[in-house]
Amino acid sequence: MEKLLLILSILFFATFSSAQLKFSSGDLSKKTVELTGDASAWSIVVSFAERDEITNSFTLSKDALIQIKKFELLHKKIKERKLFFNKLLKAGARVFAAEELQRATAFGVAYDRNVKEGNFSEATKNGEFYLLSLEKIRKEIEQKRNEDIDALIAEKNGDVNKRKGFLGEWNAAIKGDLLTQADGLRTGDASFAQLAFTDGVEVMIDPNSSVVIRQSKMDKLDQSIRRDIALVKGSLLTKLTESAKERNNFTFQAGTSESQVRSGKFWASAVEERRVKLSNYDGTMDVSASKGTVRLKSNEGTIVEKGKDPLPPIPLLSPPQLSWNGIDSVIYSNNFLLQWNSVQYSIGYKVELCKTKEFNTNTKLFSTTQPSLPLENVELGIVFVRLTAVDKFGLRGIESPTYKLLRVEDKLPPAIYIDGWDTDRRYTALPRITVKGTTEADASLLVNARSLALDANGAFSITVAVEKFEKQLDLKSTDRSGNSRERILSIVQIDTNRVATIDWNCPVEGSILTPTSEEISAHGTAYPSMKITVTHGEQTSTVQTDSQGNWAISVKRVKGNQMTLVFESISDNIIVVTKSYQVE
Repeated sequence: MEKLLLILSILFFATFSSAQLKFSSGDLSKKTVELTGDASAWSIVVSFAERDEITNSFTLSKDALIQIKKFELLHKKIKERKLFFNKLLKAGARVFAAEELQRATAFGVAYDRNVKEGNFSEATKNGEFYLLSLEKIRKEIEQKRNEDIDALIAEKNGDVNKRKGFLGEWNAAIKGDLLTQADGLRTGDASFAQLAFTDGVEVMIDPNSSVVIRQSKMDKLDQSIRRDIALVKGSLLTKLTESAKERNNFTFQAGTSESQVRSGKFWASAVEERRVKLSNYDGTMDVSASKGTVRLKSNEGTIVEKGKDPLPPIPLLSPPQLSWNGIDSVIYSNNFLLQWNSVQYSIGYKVELCKTKEFNTNTKLFSTTQPSLPLENVELGIVFVRLTAVDKFGLRGIESPTYKLLRVEDKLPPAIYIDGWDTDRRYTALPRITVKGTTEADASLLVNARSLALDANGAFSITVAVEKFEKQLDLKSTDRSGNSRERILSIVQIDTNRVATIDWNCPVEGSILTPTSEEISAHGTAYPSMKITVTHGEQTSTVQTDSQGNWAISVKRVKGNQMTLVFESISDNIIVVTKSYQVE
């Protein structure tokens, strides 16, 4: 199309212009502007003109005028693209297209020099190269700047299927599968799944639901996230960490509605395209459908019917409260009546029971119209309880606090539950740690043979100094029947020298690595529950230690770039050691 316009423009100029153009030297600047649009291009005009020294005037032939017209079109386009060049710089050309940027700059400089010298042929060649190079930069930025953010199937229960791509077939999903842009996930009857995105977004998918990841990318220049999730049918609960909430450009689609999400937590339900229910618990959601838009603030909801605008924001119902005082309670029977206060304007309640406080695995969901629920065959151990009220619109209200039931039998010794400890051994880099836990409310607790007071719900807290050598806490809980349970906790101080000991596949002198191959690899033995992040050039990789503390990494060599290894204690959530090297 551009070539066709150029040809038509030249033909038009050749047909309707005079055979030649004559002007005095005093009119050179004026004629240059008329012919090229830029007074600084006078050298190009002069290069095509015949000069009469006696009259001090210039004459441009018909052919010369055609050539100048070609230059005018090219020069105008280059001036426009120089503005685009500045946009490319702001878009990260120096980072994502450094080599092509250098070539484009060279072509631009050469073009300006050719114009100044009046060298039409070289100006044309370098100008075309300049325009072509800018287009290559644009494509490189698009390819390299955006990075897919994967979603991990963190938990699943029952019949859960995945689909790769919009047109893929549905196949059985397993825990640990990764989903990317255009992939889908669906759950069957009495089934559940949790998607965990690598940037801190969690999506809890209820039974008989289908979800599609329409887009999930990170802009590596400003670390912003573009995400678009569609709920085809069913319901889900989405949670965002604070950092994910700040960086997200999150679009959520359900039925005929589309929402711009600035929320840390929201719930959605969709009966395909006919009816959508949305409850927002944190931040804001701008919900659009048909020709209308409403903004949901914290603890507000709306309904969207097919072909209609969203309803005005509806305040969500307040959370139900269990009838006993406190968050934790011990029960001794496998049959138990769960009771809570009646919430005004509610038409029913949802009760969730789960073995984990995140409610992300084997969650049992009950619905009732009464402010009570008989629990039967309650298993021994911990069970977490969460309640919500449902209004006349079907909107899910504000969640109650997460209650914890400790189910024990009188004939059994009291359980000792330690918060946040996966095993009875904890490795830490902190100078002091606080151990929190729960046992029976009416039990007596000894810690290293010394009595420790419990609160009304059986909770306890111990703060201890971390020492160089392994420290043990001997916890013994005894109920009123004389049944006792003992649990020994070990606290081990992290030795930074051990963490910083690294074995490389290449010579190391001080902080200088001299690789002998294109791959740089390293390994070591730190401690369990540690995370190692290596950064080298544009490469970033993260590994986690195994149960013995072993780890290994491998990256492509980038000569002249620094390599940094950051060792982080996951349980402490702090950086323990940072090591930096210069790669020769």
